[in-house]
Amino acid sequence: MLKRFLFYKSVYFFSILSVINLNAQEPLIIFHFDFNSVSLKKDYIQKWLKKASDMGYNAVLWEVEDEIKWETCPECVSPDAFSKDEFKEILAYSKSLGLEPIPLLQTIGHGEYVLQNEKYFPLREDLNRYDCYCTSNKDVKKFLMKWVDEYLELFGELKYFHLGGDEAYAFASCKICKSTANEIGENKLYADYLTEIAKPILDKGIRPGVWSDMLLSNPNEINVLPKEFIIWDWNYWDGDSALERVMVWGKGRFAKDEIDKTIIDNFPEIFDNNKNLRSFYTSDFLKRNGYDVVLCSTSRSHGDGFFAGRNNLHSENIIGAARKSSKENLLGTCVTNWAVRIPNFETQEQWFYLAPLTIKNPSFTYNELIKTTSIALFDFNGTELFDDFNKIGFSFPLANTNTTGIMWTGLKDSKPAPNNYINELIARWKANEQFSTNAEIIKSSVDIIAKGIYDFNLHIPKANSGFEILNNWSKAGYFNYWQSIIANEIINVESGKSSNKKEEFVKLLYSLKKEYINWASSWMTDKSADQNACLIYDSIIYYFLNQ
Repeated sequence: MLKRFLFYKSVYFFSILSVINLNAQEPLIIFHFDFNSVSLKKDYIQKWLKKASDMGYNAVLWEVEDEIKWETCPECVSPDAFSKDEFKEILAYSKSLGLEPIPLLQTIGHGEYVLQNEKYFPLREDLNRYDCYCTSNKDVKKFLMKWVDEYLELFGELKYFHLGGDEAYAFASCKICKSTANEIGENKLYADYLTEIAKPILDKGIRPGVWSDMLLSNPNEINVLPKEFIIWDWNYWDGDSALERVMVWGKGRFAKDEIDKTIIDNFPEIFDNNKNLRSFYTSDFLKRNGYDVVLCSTSRSHGDGFFAGRNNLHSENIIGAARKSSKENLLGTCVTNWAVRIPNFETQEQWFYLAPLTIKNPSFTYNELIKTTSIALFDFNGTELFDDFNKIGFSFPLANTNTTGIMWTGLKDSKPAPNNYINELIARWKANEQFSTNAEIIKSSVDIIAKGIYDFNLHIPKANSGFEILNNWSKAGYFNYWQSIIANEIINVESGKSSNKKEEFVKLLYSLKKEYINWASSWMTDKSADQNACLIYDSIIYYFLNQ
């Protein structure tokens, strides 16, 4: 009798597990391919699709931008764009690896590569800006809906389609949009527009997605967006440890004692049960309001240098977001990697590895996850290499975005910087009393990066695998170190302490530029490598030539 009871009990138990497994959805673990500002080679894309699949990713967010030969706006296409047949081959390979395709088309902000073109000036929200579409313009809706149809034809059968919508800084600023927003609310204007754009997507049973920041700036109006939309909640600051500050969209970053009653009333989730700041609290807020959420971390973001990123920030952020996604049963997590920041995928591989690993092992501590990754990638039992990466990837002015030609406009446009850009930049530092602070950071960079390179070279012989990653970090350290030497010389010039060796620095810069092109050509097309090398070095070369 006892045996029969145990038998039926075990059958019942496993039957319940089967029902649970049938009803539970595997979380999306999404790898991001961003083609903005960089033309990636086909074999490089396929290489990283395979790597992503092997790591445990099950979906790809395709932010293809101008790198497809679009019929909707042929004037905006990159000279190195893939034909549709070429990209369909890439898609077919990706699907064969079990990777769910999720296209992303920016439909409000980040329309730089379209709105720079004179033909599309009338679609701008603000005629003096070229990053934001006008949401009250019928021609905008007609244009984008035609483009959505072209995306649907290219990608074929889909479950999800991302419509962008982040960082639309000129949104609701034209006369008509502003009047409508004042009447019905900014989120209602935003939601009505996106719902109209999404009609052909919804008609096919595909779930549209949108970034979170614009909606979260008006939390009292959050529920105007239909629940069919998935909200991609991006947060590139929070991590796996206690927080000192949190982002409150539309207001800024706040410490615990700076958070007032209005913020708490809007976001009661901002504090945990111990009255400490809660990481990724906006995902809790969105989930409470009935939305499916994809929580997004990053391996490349604002503030990174353009040779390598910041290890402590990205490893903490990716682990924290993946752990939160697992703990709260969110729809998924996405590791974004914004191409305009430039560093290659090889210098990010150890961070990519962390997201699927954390989803599978959410109870592992931060150090356990880092050590497990180190063993898996390098056959190295320790965290020392990650510490070295953090020093090698030290970010400093004149080696990161907005302080050379990379994103000097603050937009994703890859426009060449003016010849006198460095002089104007330093003049702004001095006018805003930032020169001394930036000079100290730059001065400290030499020793920090040198120490990172020294320690890295000590630890490399202990690794038994992952040599491609290590080789690329070695190259990143080489370029970042020389950039620190160059930046220090600029500070010396501005402080009246120049070595008066401008000819040698010009020669060095031309040599570094050539070496960088050779390196970058391993993942970018030749034209793209040359373009980005010019953005890094040309304005600095001009600075020294005109001393």
